[in-house]
Amino acid sequence: MLTSTVRAIHDVHEPRARAWMEAEAARPDTLGMILVGSRANGWGAPDSDYDAFVYVTPERYREIAVRDTLVWLEAEGEFPARVVGDFSIFTSEHLELHARSPLDIDHWPYVDGIVLHDRTGDLEKLRRRIAAFPDAGWKERALDKYLTLGGAYGYALKSDVAGLDAQRQLNIFRAVLAGVSLWFTLQRRWAPPYKWLTAEIERLEIRPDTRGILDGAILNPSIDTLTHLRDHLKTEMKYAGIAEIASREALLESFAATFLPERAADGYRNLYL
Repeated sequence: MLTSTVRAIHDVHEPRARAWMEAEAARPDTLGMILVGSRANGWGAPDSDYDAFVYVTPERYREIAVRDTLVWLEAEGEFPARVVGDFSIFTSEHLELHARSPLDIDHWPYVDGIVLHDRTGDLEKLRRRIAAFPDAGWKERALDKYLTLGGAYGYALKSDVAGLDAQRQLNIFRAVLAGVSLWFTLQRRWAPPYKWLTAEIERLEIRPDTRGILDGAILNPSIDTLTHLRDHLKTEMKYAGIAEIASREALLESFAATFLPERAADGYRNLYL
């Protein structure tokens, strides 16, 4: 049974987590708090913990021991122990770091994040900016991920011919992972932490044929299932208006462009899986 989303601190039903969050919100050096994870998007089970990013002043942050910036609270009197609160303490500077981050995992939590406390009045605007998937460079991002898939696919084929089974499988795994990441890029969405893969692709209403091909490559990673995934995603890219996918020369030009100094930062971002 899934839970309803939390909209305010007083909605937090776990007493220890709620008390901690209320105490933090009352501090003048706590600037804001964003609920993230399953309690924010409604995917949580009744006993799921509460995850939140807590933003404090830079002065307070520097005074906190590094280990104490991660707070895990357990329910009182329960055995085995059950975590009810998982809180990350950040400085307000982290918001800009997350906004500039090349990693999907730094953006995805903000998509469903719920502002529970905001002393500055700017937190919701910043949340929206971090959550927004950038249109600029979208095509290049998709092409880079396809090139990663294609490169790993080629190495898998060569390894298979050479009888290097472990090497073949490792490249198949990398290519499948690139394919999953590419699918999210084609939806103009950040890829989630993959513990949420099923829930996220169902929320995005993945087509049954795509779901079958994707599941086949994940559950039975082989040259054959990877070939189906590659060809399917190539067709999806054509429908998305990425004309370069139909031309070998255009793909080679896209590959060569990844070595340009001005493209280096984008390339590192796009190759992250």
